[in-house]
Amino acid sequence: MIGALTLALQLSASVIAPVTVRAGDRATPLPVLASEERVGVRADAVAAALGGTLHRAAGERYTLTLGSAAIELEPSLAIARVDTTVIPLASAPWLNGNALYIPLHVLSEVVPRFATGFIYESALREVRVFTPVTTRAAAVTPAQRTESPDATRVTERAPERAEPRRRVSLPRVVVVDAGHGGPDGGMTGPMGRRGPRIHEKHITLAVAKLVAQELRNAGLTVVMTRTTDTLIALSDRGRIANRVKGDLFLSIHVNAAPTTWRNASAGRGFETYFLAEAKTEEAKRVEQMENESVKFETGAYAPKGDPLSFIINDMAQNEHLRESNDLAESIQGEMRRIHPGPNRGVKQANFAVLRGSFMPAVLVEIGFGTNPEEAAFISSQRGQRNLAAAISAGAVEYLSHYEQRVGSNR
Repeated sequence: MIGALTLALQLSASVIAPVTVRAGDRATPLPVLASEERVGVRADAVAAALGGTLHRAAGERYTLTLGSAAIELEPSLAIARVDTTVIPLASAPWLNGNALYIPLHVLSEVVPRFATGFIYESALREVRVFTPVTTRAAAVTPAQRTESPDATRVTERAPERAEPRRRVSLPRVVVVDAGHGGPDGGMTGPMGRRGPRIHEKHITLAVAKLVAQELRNAGLTVVMTRTTDTLIALSDRGRIANRVKGDLFLSIHVNAAPTTWRNASAGRGFETYFLAEAKTEEAKRVEQMENESVKFETGAYAPKGDPLSFIINDMAQNEHLRESNDLAESIQGEMRRIHPGPNRGVKQANFAVLRGSFMPAVLVEIGFGTNPEEAAFISSQRGQRNLAAAISAGAVEYLSHYEQRVGSNR
């Protein structure tokens, strides 16, 4: 993130220096093309300098191959894809004439993360190429890693169970969405001075990662809308889910009691929403709270005015209305087994994050971060493992029943 922040600060500079690829004594400058809205480098120049290839497939899709890593890119789409992992980008690649330009975020974050033998030095604006040396060392477990100084520590292993988990027989793709991120921290809590301060964006990311691992253990393919502390537009989250042809969309959030409630800090419980018109004042309150994330975006959420597009989108959503309700019921039933708070039930609301995902989709409020006891539960390792196990079990249970209903034809 430090590298990405440095690059973001450089966007406002009037002169953009080239990025250098350094391999031993050889230094290759990569010219940078900058405008008021974006800054990037030619993808073919990157491929040549890093010893890789750039291949254009049908439909303006490109693959930047570096060793065993194949990074898929598409103009006007602010994501990169490596196998089943979707990585949000700081800006979308674009075409300048016949040349594909990619944001510097690809060099600073994506290449070092997925391709072996590259590191990015933000202070020097250099990509360094090195030959990795394999050494014997003690393995570092996921539990020993931390996201950020104030992020919640997570032990990425499944909770103990009394019986084996059900598996899904057909190949399925589940999109897991960690709510909020970047400048949008979501809610903070708890109310008063009881317990450590929590930030929703860290809690949701920690739980989402554990949900993803649980689902992979059940034989499912998982795509996460974000894997780091970054902002993804509400409308882009649904687009990512559609782009990867997801079968389910799970969005994870933390609830917050309004200060207008009598004894607001006592508000507790868990609830699961699906997309429909809110029927109660409480559902409308949660809908408004979660949709406020749009204020952190920069125009990506502008509504489309085409009446035909609205009708087609509405029909696509209605097709999945019943399935989303069933999915929400299944998750809520599993949450009831492990959650210390009251069961607030399955509800419906017009959440922006669910509007663009044309598949069964739900938003899970895992607890009230404003309540000291629930804040402690959702930020603890055991609590997060139990929440992840329940959410994933509900999704797997739904898919299993769905397969039984419709048979083996996808």
